[in-house]
Amino acid sequence: MLLCVNVSNSKITMGVFDGEELVLKTSVSAAVGKTTTEYAVLFRSVFELHNFDTAKIQGVIIACVVPALTAAVRDALSFIYKGRIFVVGPKLKNGLKIKSENPSQIGASLVCQSVALTDKYTMPCLLISMGTALSMFALDRTGTFIGGAILPGIKMSAKALSEHTAQLPQIDLTQKPHGVIGNNTVQNVQSGLIIGTACAIDGMIERFKTELGEDLTCVATGDISDVVLNFCKSEIVYDENLVLEGLKKIYYKNVK
Repeated sequence: MLLCVNVSNSKITMGVFDGEELVLKTSVSAAVGKTTTEYAVLFRSVFELHNFDTAKIQGVIIACVVPALTAAVRDALSFIYKGRIFVVGPKLKNGLKIKSENPSQIGASLVCQSVALTDKYTMPCLLISMGTALSMFALDRTGTFIGGAILPGIKMSAKALSEHTAQLPQIDLTQKPHGVIGNNTVQNVQSGLIIGTACAIDGMIERFKTELGEDLTCVATGDISDVVLNFCKSEIVYDENLVLEGLKKIYYKNVK
């Protein structure tokens, strides 16, 4: 079995593949202050909670967008798996063609998502990744990563509103707004954040299509995507496991 680990700014997602099947997916919060030992204990506890025998793991690969966490997570996983632990970066083959001024600046998770897209969807394609940031990146008809745009993510925006205003509360982003016109403060914020993000996505999709001069397969991923997509007018496919599937593809490109 293959363990794929995605380290984002806010959480660490772990997926175990048995062949092509994702048999386990779980996540824990990410924190730069945690030590290798703390992560090792945490990972073991999570696998025990799911009654998963870590002795079945035959390979491990990591994508990390927080450099300060890479070593701690990798070393923690070495308590579980004694073989080579792959880390997505310049030293690993990924098969992705990149047309960019500085390819090394493209985050590991975006590389993984793009690799998965080229394997699963018709090109040209627009990746809509809803995490801490809202990232929208295009792949042309040859599957080449050509660039895109980064907006503040919906969770980041919600946090900024609650922390920098006196009367706006934190809200549950998993609840659908009642409509554009809310009749209380919570509904007002839900409308602005969720429907506003959907409008931004729709608008950006049209701009991408205009600039590229052709239609696009639009694919969204990320925790809050399914809620936001309910209010998008564009045709967008929701694919929640793009990073994990991309990690799997990259792993097998680098082992015999």
